[in-house]
Parts: sequence; C-alpha cells; structure tokens
Amino acid sequence: MRGSKKADLSLSVNAIVVFVLAFSMLGVGLYVTNLIRENVGSGITSVVNIQDLKSPPSAEDPITISREVTLKKGKEIKLDIGYYNKNTEEAKNAKIGISDCITPKGESLGIVEGGSGADPLLVVSPIASSVGASEGKGYKIKIVDVSEAGILSTGSYVCTMIAFDPELTSDWGSLGDPYEEKQFFLNVVS
Repeated sequence: MRGSKKADLSLSVNAIVVFVLAFSMLGVGLYVTNLIRENVGSGITSVVNIQDLKSPPSAEDPITISREVTLKKGKEIKLDIGYYNKNTEEAKNAKIGISDCITPKGESLGIVEGGSGADPLLVVSPIASSVGASEGKGYKIKIVDVSEAGILSTGSYVCTMIAFDPELTSDWGSLGDPYEEKQFFLNVVS
C-alpha cells in the first residue's frame, strides 16, 4: 500500500511553498526590525518618563547623572538624565547642558554646551521642555566630543551639568544662573 505519486508530488510542492513563505516572512521581519532600530537610534534626543530612569530625580537630587561618565575621544555617549524642579515657579524651556569643565591640569574650558560658543568642545543635545514646580522630567541626551584632535585630551574632567533656558540671556534660568546644576566626572579615554 503505497501512496500515489500524485499525492507525493502535491505534498512536496506544498512543503516548498511553505518554506519559501517562511523565509520571505523572516526577511521582511528582519528588515522591519532593522528600520525600527535605526530610527530609535537616530531619535535619541527626547523627553522620557521619569519612572523609566534608574534613579528618578527628586528635591534632594534634582539632576540625576552618574557620578562618573566615560566618553571615548571623538565619539559620543547616550545618557538618561532626570531633572526635578524643586522651585515654586515653572522652569520654562528647560534644557540640559554642560556649563563648564575643569581639565586634568586644573584649567577651565569655559562654556562648552552646544550652541553657546563658536567652537564648542562638547555638544549636549536634548530638546527643551517646560517643567512645572515640584515636577520632574527625564531626558535622553547625547554628549558628543566634537573637538579637533589634541584639544580635548584624555583624562578626568570635572564638569557641571545644568538645567537652563537657552533663550534667556540673564535672570534665573539663564546659562549664567541655571535652574539647577550638578558636578560629575567626565573621563575622556582613547
């Protein structure tokens, strides 16, 4: 009792069709996954839910950044930063930036936040967002070393991360008088 040749051929054709469809679907799935990964990577600068942060900001710790951040020379690093407005007024147009870094030799780099100098050494690139009184916001940011070779040397810098309004030139919230500030170590490695 053998099966007919027609039934065997039909089964083989069906198996080939199933394999072709499965590999096609796998290819489409990988393509879509790759597109999503690329779009998420390029859109890193955004406001996020503070509950998603490892260490949400609070009145006791208004800017949450790691004590030490390591940056490869000429590269970028992506961080999740939290800012909590512990003041009684709204922090309008609050942006995260770096106001100063002290070099390993003890010299000040001056203002290094992106857009505030002719040739910034570091660029911090978040979007601005208003933060109400006694509220917190999370930011996804990138710190990018855009210095030319030899200017930003390897070593440990003491930097000041600030929350400020880039549209203000004076008063509370400006670059010179930020909403909040916190120091951290920026370790530049090769």
